[in-house]
Amino acid sequence: MTSICEHIIEQHITWSVQGQMIYKDQCTRCFVEAKSDNGIQVCLKCFNGGCIEMHSPQHSDQHNHYVVLNIRLFEIEQPQQKVEEINKLVIADIPQLECETSVTCLKCQKALNSPELDGLVQSIKQANSAFKRQAIAQWEHTAQPCEHTLTMEQIPLVEKNLQKCRSCHLSSNLWLCLYCGHVGCGRKVYDGSGGNNHAVDHSKEFQHHLVVKLGTITSDGKGDVFCYKCDDEVVDNFLKEHLATYGIEIEKQVKTEKTIAELTLDANLSLQLSKLIEEGQVLDPIFGPEFTGIDNIGNTCYMNSVVQVLFSIPEFQKLYSLEHQFNCNRLPYNCILCQISKVNHGLNSGEFSIKKVAKSPLDTEGAQKDFYQDGIRLYDFKQLVAKGNQHFLSNHQQDALEYWQLLNQFFQKTEKQFKLEQLSTIFSFDQTTILQCVNCGGHKTNSVKNQEFKVPVEQPTQEQINLYYAQEKQKYEERIKTMRPEDIKPFELNDLPEYDTTFEKCLQLVKEGERVDMFCPKCQSLQLFVKQEYFKTFPKYLFVPVNRFVQENWVPKKLNASIKIQQFYDFAEFKEPVLQDKDALKEQSAQEYTEENLQTLIGMGFGENRCKRALIKYKNDVEAAMMFIMESLDDPTQDQPLQQKQQGQQINEEFVEQIVVMGFSPEQAKFALSKTDNNLERAMDYIFNHDLEAEMSQTQEKQQQKQDQFENQTSKYELFACIVHLGKSVHCGHYVSYIRKNGEWILFNDSKVAKSAEPALHKGYMYIFRRLD
Repeated sequence: MTSICEHIIEQHITWSVQGQMIYKDQCTRCFVEAKSDNGIQVCLKCFNGGCIEMHSPQHSDQHNHYVVLNIRLFEIEQPQQKVEEINKLVIADIPQLECETSVTCLKCQKALNSPELDGLVQSIKQANSAFKRQAIAQWEHTAQPCEHTLTMEQIPLVEKNLQKCRSCHLSSNLWLCLYCGHVGCGRKVYDGSGGNNHAVDHSKEFQHHLVVKLGTITSDGKGDVFCYKCDDEVVDNFLKEHLATYGIEIEKQVKTEKTIAELTLDANLSLQLSKLIEEGQVLDPIFGPEFTGIDNIGNTCYMNSVVQVLFSIPEFQKLYSLEHQFNCNRLPYNCILCQISKVNHGLNSGEFSIKKVAKSPLDTEGAQKDFYQDGIRLYDFKQLVAKGNQHFLSNHQQDALEYWQLLNQFFQKTEKQFKLEQLSTIFSFDQTTILQCVNCGGHKTNSVKNQEFKVPVEQPTQEQINLYYAQEKQKYEERIKTMRPEDIKPFELNDLPEYDTTFEKCLQLVKEGERVDMFCPKCQSLQLFVKQEYFKTFPKYLFVPVNRFVQENWVPKKLNASIKIQQFYDFAEFKEPVLQDKDALKEQSAQEYTEENLQTLIGMGFGENRCKRALIKYKNDVEAAMMFIMESLDDPTQDQPLQQKQQGQQINEEFVEQIVVMGFSPEQAKFALSKTDNNLERAMDYIFNHDLEAEMSQTQEKQQQKQDQFENQTSKYELFACIVHLGKSVHCGHYVSYIRKNGEWILFNDSKVAKSAEPALHKGYMYIFRRLD
């Protein structure tokens, strides 16, 4: 039956989907998906997606967009395999989804069956969703032409048959040889799918390296080109001309098959382990409020682990509540606060931690059931946080520590932009760095704001490395006994061994400090200094990254230390010590060099200011300074006068004496100079126009209050969360997080959540402690 509706007009409908982002996977205000029981509704005016129960009607009321497309995806039942047909590696079948659609006018409260909407509905069904469009672009390799695309010589086509593989007659996943026009099927896949390797076999036999996948060629001259010799995707800038040799007119081509990028994305979204395994033990999953997993949408375990920890902190849960969404009229996929509150609610409400029964090809009557949850997918949140950062916009594995830093910067900007409570302060602390000269005992101090208390890890001994090398070499020799000679590669070992240490030893390395060479004003020469860092204040949450990744001969390696760590720690030994003023080193000038070295360079004919700059830059190293001068001869700024370098609020003593002569106290003079960037003229003006006694008194009171607060502040902490990097290599691995809830450790491994009897805290990459107030 056809329902007539007055809202099927341009005011309420966008008739073309070209260039539009279509949010048809998930509600943009919550995590209800098209795969849910009721599906979602896509606005036919702006293509926003909303859940049927709440957010689609809310969007319609706010924006007067009335006509929506109901989309529901449901799984098609697959025939069960027989047990004997299944290989040793069992992976759950990729579900086949069917799409069910209908059109509704929310204003008229009726279903529509208008033929004029059929074309638009079909276009929306066929179009990639907003997430998939972004994800495919991120997966696509930045391909470049290789030498074979530039030097290839084509052979005229003898037999034209582009519909089937010439060896096995498969009609899909076909690759056209750009040298001779041969058509062969693609590579075999581990599960038996794919092709029969005939395109690869042809390449090996005839040394024809370049192929293009038929069905991916588009009228704008694009297509999946692969070089078997380079074993990589490449760009063929002359694809149009090369295809014309075999009678293929590129202007008439229509894409009919998925590209490598699309197939890679589908594989990463679909491949899920059915069980949650920790240290070889199968864990029982848990469900409910605060136990919601996050689905891996393509190498996003680094993001998932960090987000789980931050949104387990009560302060984050309270600040980013759903209250904002009730009053926000912006399109939610463009609103930062809508997306943050969406994530907070999704993780902590329990609404999306739904217990499901896993289907397995090994299901038999009476077999034990495996349970799981889908978890939530952070489509829009990922895009907003990583906006402008190509590394984190990509679908390649990233470093969880770098993402923690990025996400904290994102929250800081958000809180300032919307004038919210500055939540980032829960990680902030005042840190004092003390540099002490080994020769004279003099010291320099510097205080900064920090949010990370980094700890190093002791490296393995040479004996441990040698033993590990011998063991791996023995395994290698056993392996090659059964290999063909042409398949044997030279033995190479880039990993470091596993070894035991303790968190107390890591803290001891911090206590011992770092050795640095610096110019000492008192010794008037380069001297060895010990650099140590202390707490001036203690944060509510102490974030402790462990420096597991090191450079060895310019090669990055991971320190596979097993760190024994306790539940409680007292960081009192890192409290800022009281130093003697008499040992403080006074900065005489910014000229951190010796007069002898300066005269040596001037004697070579270089300008004085240029020589000073070079010596300061290279810490009084004459040879390095001379090389720098030679390289920068064309830079006239090197001859400009040097500005006086100030160490913190270093007060000019000559200015103090001039102000004291006028009848003011030294304390008043120093206070005025500190308020005016050490400028004498401005300092005098400040003295005559301000109530110095009152201001000095207030400043002293604030300093005393801050000091008293620090003195009374506890230095005792409890381990609250841990982010772990699994894997021995810097270049690959997997991130999971452990969070302590109600006295128990909970493992968050992407979408899988379970109680952990023996958490792998010893593998921690980042530890988060909570102060015991």
